[in-house]
Amino acid sequence: MTPAKAKPFHLVAPTGQANGISTGFPHNTKGAISMAVYFTEEYALLDDQKARQQLEAAVSPDTSGYVDQKVSEVRKLREGVGLPPSGGNPAGLTFTTSVKAVRAKTIRAEGLPLGDVLHIWFVYDRYATGPDGGADKNPLRDETSDVIVKWQNGAWKLTNEPELWAKRTYPVAYDPDSPYAWQDGWWQVLHED
Repeated sequence: MTPAKAKPFHLVAPTGQANGISTGFPHNTKGAISMAVYFTEEYALLDDQKARQQLEAAVSPDTSGYVDQKVSEVRKLREGVGLPPSGGNPAGLTFTTSVKAVRAKTIRAEGLPLGDVLHIWFVYDRYATGPDGGADKNPLRDETSDVIVKWQNGAWKLTNEPELWAKRTYPVAYDPDSPYAWQDGWWQVLHED
C-alpha cells in the first residue's frame, strides 16, 4: 500500500470563521488535522498584523512566546524580500498554500486524555500570484512543516510547550508511491471543491 493507492484523507469543513481563521472543528483526530491544515493554508505569510490576529486566536494560552516568535518570522521574511518589517501584503500579491499530505501522531500529555494532543507533519506547495496575475515562476514545492495541536477550551489550539515539543517525532520522507511513507502514516489530503 502507498499514500497514492489509499483513500485520501478528507478534511472536515469548519463551521465558522473568526479572526482570519477557520473554526469549529470536531474534537477528534480528523478535526485536529483539519484545523492544522486550514490554519496552514490560511496563514498570512507577509502580513505581520493579520498573522498576529490569526495566531492570537489559534495558539493555546498555555504557550508563551509562540505568537511573538511566529510574528518575528513574518517580519524577517518581509525584510528578506525588501519590504518594511511591518505591514500588509503588497498590492496585488497573493500566496496560495496547498497541503498535499499529512502525518499525525498522538502525543501523550500528562493530565490530558489520550488523543487531545497531536503532532502533525505536512507536505505542501506554495505559489505566489503577482499584480499582473502571472504564474509563479519559482513556486515552493514539496516543502515540509509541523505543528502540535491540543484540545483546549472547546477548540484545537497550536502549541509549542516544551514538554510537548520534546516529544515530536520525525517522519520518513513523503513520496506518494512509497510503501514506507504509507507505513509511517502519511495520507494524501483531499480538498473538497
